[in-house]
Amino acid sequence: MNTLSEPLAPLASKDSEPAWIDASGISLRYVLAGAVGSEAAGTVVLIHELGGSIASWDAVVSTLSASRRVLRYDQRGHGDSEKIRAPFSLDDQVDDLRTLLDELSLNEPCWFVAAAAGAAIAVAFAARYPARVAGIVMCAPALDVDPSRRGYLRERAQRARTNGMRAIIDSTLEQSWPPVLRHGPDALGAYRAYRARLLANDPVCYALANDALSDIDLRARLPALRCPCLLLAGEHDLQRPPPRVAAQAALVAGSRFETVPAGHLMAVQTPTQVLDRIAAFIDGENR
Repeated sequence: MNTLSEPLAPLASKDSEPAWIDASGISLRYVLAGAVGSEAAGTVVLIHELGGSIASWDAVVSTLSASRRVLRYDQRGHGDSEKIRAPFSLDDQVDDLRTLLDELSLNEPCWFVAAAAGAAIAVAFAARYPARVAGIVMCAPALDVDPSRRGYLRERAQRARTNGMRAIIDSTLEQSWPPVLRHGPDALGAYRAYRARLLANDPVCYALANDALSDIDLRARLPALRCPCLLLAGEHDLQRPPPRVAAQAALVAGSRFETVPAGHLMAVQTPTQVLDRIAAFIDGENR
């Protein structure tokens, strides 16, 4: 029988159904789905953005999992993972991911597909455990924070703590999902669904995640990456515009840089274009 000090084994679940695991002392929800054994063309780990969840990948996961094993999870404080009240760091998020992979016996090199701040987790993980990473696709990567923006992130965190998510929702989405990308019933429906999910975040957890992001700067680690990397920029991204992502790509030896007609949340806004680039990159590197 487990004592309170012993780690808990993953809760049993059917393939493609949500399950939970105690990772680094935090309960994390995850879904592991897709092809297995000789039918699987590797394992892909999907890492969502700040304020996102497993649902951020809903539009791409079925296609990816048709020929691959796909793992997605809610980061600490997000989605249906445990809601926390203690500050945490990027290193803690890397520990969470390592524990999750260990407990699921995903020991082979995995492909990481990461959105925005999720890319910081992928890069930090690759820097610490290079043998466990086959390659990284970074979607609008948030790998550093301009000094001028740190004050904004901290102020946004405090507003969320004090007044809830509605106090910061519109100013946040003006940057990550600009009005030009909300035209048409499909685009507007996707926007409204994402806005509702963002509003459902626990505001204290969201604030803590903001705080963890506010001081990161991984530019010095990029030249040391030895895995294949694709960096995608959104043509309408006001937070990480293409020139900024291109400058980060230039720091990674042999990396590829491409743009998509999206904003900061490209896997939700233009999933077909993102899928095409992910599949072409992974399949090309696997040949």
